Amino acid sequence: MRYLTYILFIALACLSSCKKKDDLTEVRKVISLNKDWQSIVLDSISKPEKDFVKTIKTDTSWKQVSVPHNWDQYYGYRRSSHGNLHGTAWYYKTLELEASNKEKQHFLFFEGVGSYATVWVNGKKVGEHKGGRTTFTLNISDAITFDAENKIIVKAHHPSFIADLPWVCGGCSGEWGFSEGSQPMGIFRPVSLIITNDIKIEPFGVHIWNDNSTTRDKAVLHVSTEIKNYGASTKNILVINTLLDKEGKEIASAKSEIKNISDVKELKQTLPEIKNPSLWSPKNPYLYQLSTKIYENEELVDAITIPYGIRWVSWPIDRKGDDNRFFINDEPLFINGTCEYEHAIGKSHSFSNTEIKTRIEQVKATGYNAFREGHQPHNLKYQEHLDKEGILFWSQFSAHIWYDTPEFKANFKTLLREWIKERRNNPSVVMWGLQNESTIPKSFAEECIQIIRELDPTSARQRIVTTCNGGEGTDWNVIQNWSGTYGGNPYNYGEELTTQLLNGEYGAWRTADLHTEGDFNQKGALSENRFSQLMEIKIREAESVKNKIVGQYHWLLYSHENPGRTQNGEGYRDIDKVGPINYKGIFTIWGEPLDAFYMYRANYVSKKESPMVYIVSHSWPNRWLSAGIKNDINVYSNCDEVELFNDIDNSSLGKLKNSGIKGEHFTWSNVNIRYNVLYAVGYVNGKAVAKDYIILNNLPEAPNFNKLISDKNDILKPQVGYNYIYRVNSGGANYEDTFGNTWFADVHQTKDDTWGSKSWTDSFEDLPAFYASQRTTFDAIKNTKDWKLFQDFRYGADKLQYKFPVPEGDYLVELYFNEPWYGVGGGMNCKEWRVFDIAINNEKVEENLDIWSEVGTNTALKKTYKVNVKNGRLNISFPIAKSGQAVISAIAIASLDKKIQPANASPKNIQNASINTNYEVVSWLNITDKQYQNSDVNFTKLPSLLYGADYIRFPNVLKEEIVGSFISKEHSNIYIAVEAKLIEKPNWLNDFKETTDTIQNSKGTLFVVYQKEAEKGEKIVFESVKNCADCDMYTIAVIPVYNMDEKENRAILKLEAENGTATGYGIKKAFFKKSDYIEFTQNTKNSLTFIVNPGVANMYLMRYRFMNMNDNPIKVRLKIEDANGILLRNDDIEFPIQKEKWKILNTTSGGFINAGTYKITIESNNMKGLRLESFEFQ
Repeated sequence: MRYLTYILFIALACLSSCKKKDDLTEVRKVISLNKDWQSIVLDSISKPEKDFVKTIKTDTSWKQVSVPHNWDQYYGYRRSSHGNLHGTAWYYKTLELEASNKEKQHFLFFEGVGSYATVWVNGKKVGEHKGGRTTFTLNISDAITFDAENKIIVKAHHPSFIADLPWVCGGCSGEWGFSEGSQPMGIFRPVSLIITNDIKIEPFGVHIWNDNSTTRDKAVLHVSTEIKNYGASTKNILVINTLLDKEGKEIASAKSEIKNISDVKELKQTLPEIKNPSLWSPKNPYLYQLSTKIYENEELVDAITIPYGIRWVSWPIDRKGDDNRFFINDEPLFINGTCEYEHAIGKSHSFSNTEIKTRIEQVKATGYNAFREGHQPHNLKYQEHLDKEGILFWSQFSAHIWYDTPEFKANFKTLLREWIKERRNNPSVVMWGLQNESTIPKSFAEECIQIIRELDPTSARQRIVTTCNGGEGTDWNVIQNWSGTYGGNPYNYGEELTTQLLNGEYGAWRTADLHTEGDFNQKGALSENRFSQLMEIKIREAESVKNKIVGQYHWLLYSHENPGRTQNGEGYRDIDKVGPINYKGIFTIWGEPLDAFYMYRANYVSKKESPMVYIVSHSWPNRWLSAGIKNDINVYSNCDEVELFNDIDNSSLGKLKNSGIKGEHFTWSNVNIRYNVLYAVGYVNGKAVAKDYIILNNLPEAPNFNKLISDKNDILKPQVGYNYIYRVNSGGANYEDTFGNTWFADVHQTKDDTWGSKSWTDSFEDLPAFYASQRTTFDAIKNTKDWKLFQDFRYGADKLQYKFPVPEGDYLVELYFNEPWYGVGGGMNCKEWRVFDIAINNEKVEENLDIWSEVGTNTALKKTYKVNVKNGRLNISFPIAKSGQAVISAIAIASLDKKIQPANASPKNIQNASINTNYEVVSWLNITDKQYQNSDVNFTKLPSLLYGADYIRFPNVLKEEIVGSFISKEHSNIYIAVEAKLIEKPNWLNDFKETTDTIQNSKGTLFVVYQKEAEKGEKIVFESVKNCADCDMYTIAVIPVYNMDEKENRAILKLEAENGTATGYGIKKAFFKKSDYIEFTQNTKNSLTFIVNPGVANMYLMRYRFMNMNDNPIKVRLKIEDANGILLRNDDIEFPIQKEKWKILNTTSGGFINAGTYKITIESNNMKGLRLESFEFQ
């Protein structure tokens, strides 16, 4: 104790004596280099690299960018099984340095460059790094100049078929589909310049950890400091590590002198014992600050501060006894976790700090208390926010990739060391995930564990090393239990967890906007309802055994990009079917929360802090076609009670109490729905604290409906004296507002002398113009009576823009916005969840627009700008979306010059229409649209392909036989929807083929859809349907043909029968017609088993090549068993009689099965006469 007191006294004395010289801003400068880069993709250069980097000249072909930047922003979303971008990106930046720092050391700190980085400064190569997911620091002191601009050049090489790194693109890995997700191409994380003295603390060189003796009463902390002398002479230094509390008060300190340091030195210290430490936990994520300072001759020469939380954990796998719970600070905690990839359409991997902050806030808003990376190291900002928010962190290093080469092994270990060093100080980290669905050999995994143990002394007890769903050699192979999704019985899930303890992944496929009635159907459509129901079952089952298990991790927070596969079910509408996507997220790839998000909130978010209520579902306005008795009206809420109304504060359908059981919700059945509003109010302690409503199409208007309509309605009021040249309904059709002004339908710009919009699809050929850039909300909009104008909107990042031809002069630009999602249901702080900039003619007019912070959810917002145009163009763009996607609802452009007329809009797909009756050519076909000119009949069901189409709106009742024609502007698909009761199609429809698609309207009338492909400029002729006099009028819609490559070549695994595992008696091997085979010659208990290892989640085709020499079919039992012994299929198949030649019996896995190891077995007591040649698995 005397010794510890002495250390503390000397440290305090030194700090006091050195205080005057402790200018932290002078000893270490960290300068962001994120702005003002130029970049280009060059897969080949005309001269050797060493010469190219010395003579590099940028021109207009180089793109001005800021980092984080990823060239592969959109390539992976085009439904190609491997559409991601590969190649070489070059980055160039100039930098002026202050002469006052001439004697200092200068370093470049890169947080992520994918996949192979090489860096030059002033033509001198200063270093390189393999692997984009960890950081690297380069000393550039010998390459810089203080007399002129310094030229920084970075080569980011991202080839296909990488075989020496653990992080590869899933579309081109050596084993197809085995590395989940894509990899970034470019400088996709921040870059900094660090200026220090000769003596400096090395990157991630300070390590602090708890002693195993830490308790609530006392804590002993160990500190390791790695220091390097970059100078020419040896130095004598003093190192002081001081622990500070939240208020900056000193708690403990240790100091050590180092004599004659000439290179790298690692110093280990132990801080004095801390009495009654404040502990870090999810309930109270208390963070101390560790201040590390280095002095030379009593002068401060380097200093850094890092946060640290004191805590200890306990896992059941390394603990004696029958208690199988997870403990933190000796208190049990049920882990309710989620998983997430750094993916978002338009900026995959290249996340801003604001985006990362939003993601972690969304993790917390959902109610999760734990986070798992999928499946590679994320941006360092993640762990910073996880620490602050008190969210447990299962950090992941890699995903099921292995190459048995010296290069791969060496790089794997190097990157492993970097990964651990970057994260070992974070109290949130409670598990090290070595590999997901591991393929690395046991011996190599054991080598990796030794490296982790050396770098992180707590990993032996505190931070266990895991694999997940496969792998040997680590502390724990955590299972994945996908029952209900990939076979199995979800109602047995709780019982299964009592032996599995922790589930690393559970989840389900779902399609946004697809809804279904009824209870959970395991083989049903992949609707949002089914998704929520299954997740609710999993919650209920897990919660029922929470005192016997560790917990579970839900897969997935956001849907993620998934090259190497064909998974295009993210949305129901074809223009939302971006892919390949692992479409299991509770948020879509464009950031929209789905119904399950609110279900999780209802179960896990505090009703005191965040009371919420949500009616299922806001994206299901056509659930019913008529009023009457309805069932299964579901509401998610964490409130004590919820009352449901069929009007605003009127027509109560009853008040229900919260059961208090997690995994259950509020349900109203056998209630009379008379009106078009459902309105829910949540109560806590008898006080109304949350409300929600949805508007239903097709039903009579509620008596108090007007309470939803805003009293304020001046947001669209024209400014006096202005000539409004353009008014555009972004993402919607022509619209007349309450002031009588017409807003033009959004059109895709196809000619320079016309106005229109552009999006990311214009960078590619054969993509739909509005693909993955338009959505609609059906909620009421506050602050306006013109809901429709604000309900439709476009979204995007830097590629979304609107272009308008205008004469030179001054203009008034009015932009209209609505936040459609964030904040629905209440109880959320959505600040900065959507933040973007606005530019007009490339000049920024608005920075960091945050709609929710300004007006909240579903509330109209107007922004006005005055601009001067000199080039005859007025272009509106959204150059930076710091968080989420930029959105725009409407645009108006006006001038004081009354003579200016608008340019023509870019032409629609239906041209030169000539019809002998009234008609309209309408855009943006949607389920809420009127079908006919002369009635209020709406579309209620549309095929996914027809959303957003141009279509012809006819009267429903014609006074004469119709004759008409139009020209197809583009190579297009022409669709004609004719009432289903038509028996014989007319002659003019002979060129059209009948599809399986149907359309339904609000009368309940069903229409069959016919289709034909028309060439560009082709004339389409149509007439009356004469042989169905009482049929409703048909609808014609036109969609340009687009060609997205949805094909992929699936590998076929062929296993010879003689190599399978056969059991029983009378089994012989023989040869027939060029094939070896086995034959069962006795009716005993026989079986044949094959082992398969699918690399991706999918449905698999299974083929048996067989002969049956009997006079009757042979029935056998087919079993598919996973590595945990769960039967995913257990039923009979039948081999028909086949005596003359080999025949194929086709069957399937019976549903989606996950990646992993499976036994495929056929067994029977009556297999005599069955010959089997091979088994194929595809």
